[in-house]
Amino acid sequence: MHAKISLFALGVVALAVASLYPTLQFPSSAEVSTFIGPRVWPLALLVILIALGLLLLLLTWRSRASDPATAPTDDTPRRAGFSLGRMRHWWLMLATLAYTLLMQQVGFLIASLTFTLIGTYLLGARSWVAIAITLVVAGVLMQGVFVSLLGIPMP
Repeated sequence: MHAKISLFALGVVALAVASLYPTLQFPSSAEVSTFIGPRVWPLALLVILIALGLLLLLLTWRSRASDPATAPTDDTPRRAGFSLGRMRHWWLMLATLAYTLLMQQVGFLIASLTFTLIGTYLLGARSWVAIAITLVVAGVLMQGVFVSLLGIPMP
């Protein structure tokens, strides 16, 4: 189990580091007419992602070092079938990649609401009322923060 978590953490860090160069190509606030430039938000997320990925890697390695008996205690065979819960992190990474590609095709708001819908479901929400409320709040916050408060037009 430690190897899978370590591999995932390394993948997250590698993806974030690989995304740094394209993110730094976005214009800064000095190059646009808005208070906060288009580079600030994705760069902040990438720095946080790198930090959290490294923290996960460190905690996983530390946990493995302090717990030498990491093998399962029971001898029952594990079912290798498909499980959304076991693959959730990979589905979220795939949804994030699809979100990035979809944003260029349909625009920021529609892509963001689609990503919010998929992400909310993948994170465990099953009530359609809760999902609908999440979508409405996310849409209002995105429009309110980016367009009204920061004056950043939506692509």
